[in-house]
Amino acid sequence: MNPIEEWLTQPDGLADRLRALRTQAGLSGKQLAEANGWAPSKVSRLENGRQLPSPADIHAWAHACGADEAAQDLLRMLGEVQAVHRDWRRRMRQGQVAVQDNYNQMVADSRVIRHFETVYVPGLLQTADYARRILGEMVELHNLDVTDVDAAVATRMQRQHLLYDTSKRFEFLLAEPVLRWLLCPPEVMRGQLDRLQTVVGVPNIRFGILPLGTQLATTPQNSFQMYDDVAIVETFVGETTHRDEEAAAYAKANERLWNEAVTGEDARRIIVRAAQALSD
Repeated sequence: MNPIEEWLTQPDGLADRLRALRTQAGLSGKQLAEANGWAPSKVSRLENGRQLPSPADIHAWAHACGADEAAQDLLRMLGEVQAVHRDWRRRMRQGQVAVQDNYNQMVADSRVIRHFETVYVPGLLQTADYARRILGEMVELHNLDVTDVDAAVATRMQRQHLLYDTSKRFEFLLAEPVLRWLLCPPEVMRGQLDRLQTVVGVPNIRFGILPLGTQLATTPQNSFQMYDDVAIVETFVGETTHRDEEAAAYAKANERLWNEAVTGEDARRIIVRAAQALSD
């Protein structure tokens, strides 16, 4: 279950409230769909949390059910869904494999996947040893009851086969410190830097580095990921999902950051310099 679906389908959540309104109005799903000129499957998707309603959908649903007064409360709930925040402790209560499965599904369901990173190498480009170091830290940092690091690493690695799906486009923009932070032993970092070189020039992958020493027009305030039109921001304590205008703001910032990026052989040279520095 993805994060938005999880939020929508919680008890007395937005999906439940929509279903209750329809039932109280004595309408079948087909009747509600016909009243709004929708395909019947849309009603099912909205009631089962598989589609996020738009504000227009909310107003149309409430009006068809003769409950216009309910629209404002439903819109408030929609606003909560659009900036879903989940603390990591709760997110990982059943272990990290479920979290990695969720990201695997988001990548599989998306056509354009974008990362801007200031600290970590993106999971899609991590080596197993690098991933093990990162996921291992999560156990202690969040005092997790379930230790499933090896299985979580394996699940994360499964995601990487999607890089070769040419129907998808990937964009990875890394601030140069990502190549310099020593979050793992030097030999692990060398292997990770070698791995990054393999994606330079791959046709469906846009890979760039935001170099140190370059004057920037846009401040790289924080890392974020985008899956089509959904933006996700991770912090020490949780994860926030943004849609609509907020996601569009992240997309705009992403393109501005790319204006100062180096790509191709220039990016490769920065990776090589970072690897050489590990030997000093």
